Amino acid sequence: MRIKPRKRQKRDRSEPLAVPEAPNEAWSMDFMADQLADGRSFRTLNLLDDFNREGLAIEVDFSLPAERVGS
Repeated sequence: MRIKPRKRQKRDRSEPLAVPEAPNEAWSMDFMADQLADGRSFRTLNLLDDFNREGLAIEVDFSLPAERVGS
């Protein structure tokens, strides 16, 4: 029995990413996770300014529910 090869889908050309031209024009959020020596996990929420790559805020906790992330 032969397996048919899949046809590749043609994609439209993507637009290049917009580069911010001034501070506070575009921000990024990112989660990171790590573990303490005793085995407990914690997460960080990092807020970055895309223009100068400055860290605006870091929230660290064992639990980061959606209510805290959204506000």
